[in-house]
Amino acid sequence: MPAELTFTGSAKKADIMLNGTYLKKWRKARHLSARELGIALGYRGREYIKKLEGGYFPITPRFAARFETFKNQTQAREYRERKIETQYPLPPRIKILARPKRCAICREWFIFRNASDRVCTNRKCRRTYRARHDQVKR
Repeated sequence: MPAELTFTGSAKKADIMLNGTYLKKWRKARHLSARELGIALGYRGREYIKKLEGGYFPITPRFAARFETFKNQTQAREYRERKIETQYPLPPRIKILARPKRCAICREWFIFRNASDRVCTNRKCRRTYRARHDQVKR
């Protein structure tokens, strides 16, 4: 979620065909709750968003303009934030069969070599993990 959104342009510029079904699908695809979306767009909470999605309220040009601005800002951020780090060269198309998990220490996402691994290959993470587990065993 962006910290601050700046809404520029007038509501009359919104020539967007937006309906409740599209709004809900877009929100669910980005794992946003109705409350998070409402607050990000400058509304108080989830009730207004849920009523727009259900068709109880019409989608106003002002809401459509704010949603379009928010959508453009989040899409730009999604493309920018995606970063893949690998030790090996990857082909242009790859199918990953293992589920990614977070390292127990640094909290970064990894695909571990073994299903029972909990810590990444970083030396500092492994030392910290061993030190914590040695204290628990004593």
